Amino acid sequence: MIHFFRRIRQKLLSENRLTRYLIYAIGEILLVVIGILIALGINNWNEARKSASNEAYILNEILNNLREDAEQLKYIKSRREVAQVGIDNILDSYLDDNPNVAVDVQDFANFFSFERYYPLFNAFEMMKSTGLKLSNKKLATSLSRYYDFEQKKVNQSIKDIESVFLRIVNSKNPIRSNIKNSITGTQRKSRTEFYDSRDPLFKKALLEELISFNDNNTATRENVAHFLTMNETLIEDVSKELKTPRLTQYLTVE
Repeated sequence: MIHFFRRIRQKLLSENRLTRYLIYAIGEILLVVIGILIALGINNWNEARKSASNEAYILNEILNNLREDAEQLKYIKSRREVAQVGIDNILDSYLDDNPNVAVDVQDFANFFSFERYYPLFNAFEMMKSTGLKLSNKKLATSLSRYYDFEQKKVNQSIKDIESVFLRIVNSKNPIRSNIKNSITGTQRKSRTEFYDSRDPLFKKALLEELISFNDNNTATRENVAHFLTMNETLIEDVSKELKTPRLTQYLTVE
């Protein structure tokens, strides 16, 4: 093909047909340009398909992480609500410091509990490490806020609850000294036995602990509830994005 075009050029030059040669040369240049543009277009198309495929995969993994996160958060939220009932019951019943009133063991067990939150963010970290840029900028911003800020914030709030439990059990105090037997902590079904549920030093220390802990537990409940709402919104947004024609074609149907 190259020799064919070369012969045409040589023939036109030998016949001194400059005008036709120029027209031919321009046409040849245009063919080369068109070829380059077609090659670039094919390359861009392949890159766009590859990017969309990666985006669909990572978003689907993020969706799975969010759903698993939601299960943890719902459990933590329910446990903090049960703990709040125990706190309220004790405060309502024993603030008068009546020596004849015993501390209810189940209310105490509900208060004397905590949860551990294991944040799931591996898919989001994968997205960052690969340098993938989501086409939906609003969704990208929401995910970044969820993982880089809100998730760390709520995790710390949940850890604060555990720190109270550890402080009590790891130090010498009237509360710890009065616990005969306890299955609490992260146990789903908590129970406790006291040496003396009417002990005034125990009750005084417990009430002082509960008055300050009440605000802590309330804040944690609110933080978890707020974060769970963010989680549910993101699940909807990511699911909606994955249903767009640009991405849905790359999802494996099981």
